[in-house]
Amino acid sequence: MNFRGTLVGKTWDLVSRYGVSAGLQESAARWARSRLGVPFDAVGDFTWILTKNNPARLPAPKAGHLRINWLLPQVGRGSGGELNIFRAIHFLEKWGHENRIYVQGRSSASGADAQALARSFYFPVKASIERFEGEVADSDALVATHWTTAYAARTIGNTAGKFYFVQDLEHRFYAEGSLAEFAKETYRWGFHGITLGNWIADSLRREFGMQCSPFGFSFDRDIYSANGGSHLQGEKKRVIFYARPQTEMRGFELGVLALSLVSRARPDIEFVLVGFPQRQIRIPFPAVFPGVLSPVELAALYRTAVVALVLSHTNVSLLPLELMACGCAVVSNVGPNVEWLLTDKTTQLAEPTPQSISDAILKLLGDHELRARKVDAALAFAQGTDWASEINKIELALLSGLNITGSNDVVER
Repeated sequence: MNFRGTLVGKTWDLVSRYGVSAGLQESAARWARSRLGVPFDAVGDFTWILTKNNPARLPAPKAGHLRINWLLPQVGRGSGGELNIFRAIHFLEKWGHENRIYVQGRSSASGADAQALARSFYFPVKASIERFEGEVADSDALVATHWTTAYAARTIGNTAGKFYFVQDLEHRFYAEGSLAEFAKETYRWGFHGITLGNWIADSLRREFGMQCSPFGFSFDRDIYSANGGSHLQGEKKRVIFYARPQTEMRGFELGVLALSLVSRARPDIEFVLVGFPQRQIRIPFPAVFPGVLSPVELAALYRTAVVALVLSHTNVSLLPLELMACGCAVVSNVGPNVEWLLTDKTTQLAEPTPQSISDAILKLLGDHELRARKVDAALAFAQGTDWASEINKIELALLSGLNITGSNDVVER
């Protein structure tokens, strides 16, 4: 039985996305819709969609450091999206800006617990973290970080400017319907978009006329490097798959089918499916399931692999650059959502079909010179990126969105 298709599996997916309370509520609503043909409590569950717009009314500062309020749906563990948010806050604090964090999810950690969690799993931020109760302190910039938090940001007027930290096109996470439309609507409210990459910025500008300032990816140099790598020479070659069956956008079924074809052609390959515990999922080839690993453990694993498969059907993830920095060749799917960052020079790109992906993996496994060229180009590309420079783009987006000119160059800091 496919765990993901069971009621427990679906509920687990929703809890992972939205937190315990909201996830269970969403699960109940979906069950009621599928079994009874009606929403569980459409008005009661979604009253917050009807909130009124309260425009920003405070004057923007003329210069100096900013007071920045962040609205988060939750604070948890192991989230790449939260990692990016807390990284940005960490850098902005080092550069003198004052940050406050408000958590919207009722089941999420807040206060001292959330600060301890953030400092343990993300960055040692100084920002206070408290539960959002409808009001926030005055700010120069108010930043929504998820489509649900954009609805809260819409109601807040005691700020000089409203911003939207967009890491993916979240309306694509849903089937065409109410939730997709609720998410789309948030892009039309005039918030200044700060987007993770050019693909999102271009999409939001084209479809919604949203003003956007993109920033890019880098990697943690203290963790990810090719130093001390061992690619199991003389033993089985290792192929890693970033396997996330609970996350539609990561193409779990497509990846498993592709790897099943690879295993038939190359029974000498060792497959490692990282990112989830095995549970009751049947895989048609021998595989290792290390589970959810820490960044340090991931880096050590990446250095032992020759090829990694990372699929992205919405925005590309942080993994490709981290793998590149560890000297591992990357296979991914084609598409503008991927190719704004990855190219054929640094990555083996394939059509999103099992045969095409398996052919791409087998080509790298069988051609040492090709793999070496890709690895060298990818390593140079990764090393040419820098988180400080990318976070500086976020700072400049905040300043330009508030019509503040002038900022210290990041290189001088």
